[in-house]
Amino acid sequence: MVADAWILHRDYRTPPVPADPDVAPGPWRHPDGGQVMNGTYKRRRSGLQVEVVTVWYGHALSHWHGPRMPRFSSPLVSAWNPVLAQGLVVDPRAPVPYGDALWCDRWIAEALLYGRKPYGSFTLPADEAMCWFAKSGGTGLVYHAQTNGDLVRVVAGTAERYGRLFDLEALIADYLEALPPDLAEPEAAALDAHRRRSPALHYILSENAEVRFARAPLSVRGLTLGYPPHETAARIAAGTLGP
Repeated sequence: MVADAWILHRDYRTPPVPADPDVAPGPWRHPDGGQVMNGTYKRRRSGLQVEVVTVWYGHALSHWHGPRMPRFSSPLVSAWNPVLAQGLVVDPRAPVPYGDALWCDRWIAEALLYGRKPYGSFTLPADEAMCWFAKSGGTGLVYHAQTNGDLVRVVAGTAERYGRLFDLEALIADYLEALPPDLAEPEAAALDAHRRRSPALHYILSENAEVRFARAPLSVRGLTLGYPPHETAARIAAGTLGP
């Protein structure tokens, strides 16, 4: 089976194209017309698989395959979330949208404030962290902060319950269809058990919260970070998930 055409999935997280005229566009172009690709693109593959690429000004920042999971969607979940939170890039020699060493931390901080992801950790200079604390009032975010010299590390997440944040029925059905039973059933049970929990209460305010989060089932970790579940499902099959 030949792969379907690339379909652009518009997302306001997509970084703007560079203003610097010296930054050359990358090799990723639309087959029809040759326009420079910019955004998240998906296409169906054989074997009930989907291929996803995030492209900035023609340069691929992530490129992966995963099982189709058609039922679930959420504004808190995006292919850009793992890319921009981790500063991913396919070709380390290519230009990237990331600025200084704290660019990703600043992106995570803003994404949390504006409801682009439900949970995350970031490190900022003390004055920027204080500004973030002031802005977080009234957002429903709960945070834990720890100073380290002139920097402040923050772990933050929403207090809303998973069952209200996400369509867990759709997500569980997708996992049960996408993965073999021995892999899918424990993940489905873990998601179901989180209905009345929240990222804040379970993975920030609880004892040894970050250790608990690191040990959580991969489906829960991926969802909590706002990562696309078909990418997480592929990593479950491989036994890995990025930070």
